[in-house]
Order: sequence, then C-alpha cells, then structure tokens
Amino acid sequence: MFGPSNWGSLVRYFIIYGIGFILGSYGGMFSECSGIINIALEGSMVVGGFSGVIFIKLVGQSVPFFVSSAVGVQLLFLLAMIFSIIVSILFSFLLSFVAIKLKADQTVVGTAMNTVAIAVCTIINTAVTRKDSPEVVLSDLNLNGFLTPKTGNTFVDTAFMGMNVAIIISLLTIVFLWLTMNKTRFGLRLRACGENPAAADSVGINVNKMRYFGTAIGSAAAGLGGFVIFSYFNIFVGNWQIDALGYGFLVLAIEIFGNWKATNIIFASLFFAFFSAFAPVFTSYITLIPNMSNSIFTKDAFYNMLPYLLAFLSLIIFSKHSHAPKAEGIPYDKSSR
Repeated sequence: MFGPSNWGSLVRYFIIYGIGFILGSYGGMFSECSGIINIALEGSMVVGGFSGVIFIKLVGQSVPFFVSSAVGVQLLFLLAMIFSIIVSILFSFLLSFVAIKLKADQTVVGTAMNTVAIAVCTIINTAVTRKDSPEVVLSDLNLNGFLTPKTGNTFVDTAFMGMNVAIIISLLTIVFLWLTMNKTRFGLRLRACGENPAAADSVGINVNKMRYFGTAIGSAAAGLGGFVIFSYFNIFVGNWQIDALGYGFLVLAIEIFGNWKATNIIFASLFFAFFSAFAPVFTSYITLIPNMSNSIFTKDAFYNMLPYLLAFLSLIIFSKHSHAPKAEGIPYDKSSR
C-alpha cells in the first residue's frame, strides 16, 4: 500500500526538484532576457553543485565544529551555498566575455562550456579524493543537525526530513528573483536589452553591462539550483556523480515551455519536478508488488525517462507558441545603432 511515508517521500523529492528546476530555469531566463543564449546551464548546475559539495567535504573534514553541532552544520551549508554562487558567477564570465567582447557564437560556446565544466570538476575531484571516480562521496562525514521535524506524524516527518538553511534561502531567492524580473526597474531594463537593445541604448542603458549582470545572475541561480539538488541527494540518497543528469538541458526546456516568463516557469518547473520526484518513490514501491521484480516497470531508468520525454513532447507541441526575446543571441554593436 502506498502509505504516508511514500507520500512524504514524494513531497520531499518534489520540494528539492522543484527548487532546483525553478532556479535553473530562472538562470536561463535572466541570461536570455538580457540577450545572451545560455546553453551552459548544465555546466552552471554542475559547477555550482560540485563546488558546494566539495566545500562541505573539505571544510567538514578540516573543522570538526562544522559537523558536530546543529549550528555548525547549518553554517557549513550556508558557506557552501555562498561558495557555489561565487564559483558559478565566475563561470558565467567565460560565456559573457566571449559572447560580448569576442562576439562568438553563443550556442557553440555554451555547449563547449558544458563539456569543460564536467571535465574540470572530475579532475579536481580526482585530485581531492585520490580516486579516479566521477563521484563525490560525503558518507564519511557524520553531519548532524538538519532541520528535521519530529512531530510523530510519518507523512510530515518524512516530507521535511533533512531540510537545511540553503533550501530555505533558495526558496526566498526564488521570490526575490521573481520580484526582480517582474516588479523592478532592473528587470524592465534587462528585458529591454533582450528585446530591443538599440532602443535601450538610446535611453542611456548600458546594454553590454546589463548582459553581464543578466548572465551572472542566471549562472548564480542555476549554480544554486544545482547545489540544492546535488548536496541533498548526495547526503540522503547516496553518491552523486559529477554531472547534473541532463538537468541543465531539462531546465532549458522548462524555460521555453514557460515562455521566458517568471510565473509560467514556476508552474512548468513544478510540473516536471513532480515526475522527477515520482521516479524514485514509485520505483521503490512497485518492487514490492508480487511478480513485478523483473519487470521493466520496476527500473529507475524507465521512470527517470519521463521528465525528458515530457520535455520533448512539450517542446514539439508548445514551441510554436513560444516567443523568445527578439535580440537573443545577437551581439550588440553600439556603432550600428
């Protein structure tokens, strides 16, 4: 029977995936609304997730305070979150500099950055762990002090197990980014740079500066989303390989499905988050059904395929109704105005 613990696990995975997908999609939205195509979201999520997790591992091993108390664990996650954001912003300048200064093809550059990000993180992990493995292992750290409720209610306790300060701040960040894009002068100027950069320049907006900011904010959001997913599943589910399992490309599809609008992206992200959460929970449940142990329907891969299949179908059905920023991917030359 699909009991309270199963439903609680479904909600827990839904929260983590939902936060990660919204932040990742917002990463693409901020960059592309400024006029820079950000195919490198996969790389941003990998770099942000890996840098945060490796920070937890190294600092946790070096400073016992950070793993021995509730305050220490929360502070460790806070510092790791900040570190992942900083690294993601630095990573974004590779794209923005080449796209703005060198006027290179942004799609090609972004694709190359995805490959380089995974390769560099794997090399760093090999140097740190002394193992030729694409996995970052945190199981050797005894992290105590997560914000886990103990209400006695199986559903509630399971649903909110292992929460940390980074997850809470990420939720607040989503609200902040939504307000920034929809309710501030900065958001309006950013969208103007992606729609009509010449008109934005004519009223005194520094188009290239706004594109640097948009790409940096986008990469930081995607890196934070990668850190939320990467760190949570590494600690509470098992080892996590140095890749985002295609999440960067999935959030690109979500961004297009949401038509580059902050509110639409939230609902689209939650839709895909549900099916991503469904996979691990339903797989563990269905294996308990008699005569199903050797069925394809008991395999993780079958259900993990669902979000990507849905993304593929949604792009086919809804892509003709999507309207990307008009100047997206077009380098701006002030002299051509």
